[in-house]
Amino acid sequence: MEDRFTHESKFGRGGIPKVVRSQIYKRDDYKCIYCGNSFPKDSLTIDHLIPLSAGGLNEMINFVTCCKDCNQKKADKPLNLFSIELNIDIEDLPVYGDPIIDNEKIPIQIRLLRKKLIGKYRKNEIKLSGKTAQKKLEKKFRREFWNTDEGKNLESQFSSLPGHIRVMIPEIQSYAKSEEDFCLLIEMAKSANTRNLINKRLDNFPNLFDFFEKLSNKTNDESLKKRLIQALERYKKKNKKID
Repeated sequence: MEDRFTHESKFGRGGIPKVVRSQIYKRDDYKCIYCGNSFPKDSLTIDHLIPLSAGGLNEMINFVTCCKDCNQKKADKPLNLFSIELNIDIEDLPVYGDPIIDNEKIPIQIRLLRKKLIGKYRKNEIKLSGKTAQKKLEKKFRREFWNTDEGKNLESQFSSLPGHIRVMIPEIQSYAKSEEDFCLLIEMAKSANTRNLINKRLDNFPNLFDFFEKLSNKTNDESLKKRLIQALERYKKKNKKID
């Protein structure tokens, strides 16, 4: 999710484009997430893990491949009840498209914390609803993260940084190839618009400063352009970078 910190979550019914369906089927290896059996494409459908009627998101993170038989059995049943019928543990179900869980460079304890939090949402133990559902997830993750040893160590080591930046440090460390990159990404983390850019795409660019500078010149998003320029200027001032 490339707009993770500014994302307006989608609720309610809406058609799933054919190309998205194909992506989900391929991602799930053409297997039903519930019974585990493989099926030809025309025998598969898309299920919402958390039913739309229960406030489930109508977007990729809530889409899974499902055979027509399991889909009919599940209908609008809450996932926590349907999982009992199938004798499966909700926490064993994969989570797709999450930037922390998918990032193997991040310590496993942090990734497991994130997966556990999403598991609670799937079990209906916590509510994430409305257009700000993604932001609520980030806020809950941040609160739980500070109670871990990793969170406490970061709080001690980077006490001068605000919490919304400090919580990004494991991700920043996973993408930074140098101390200069680390300092630059800290500046990018200060705004939600530029914080969105701290994702796996950065692995494709050997020079992060050049990447962000070029992006600031070509983007048509005036808000993003402004935040990029501000972050680059702060970085240059602090690091006395000479053009």
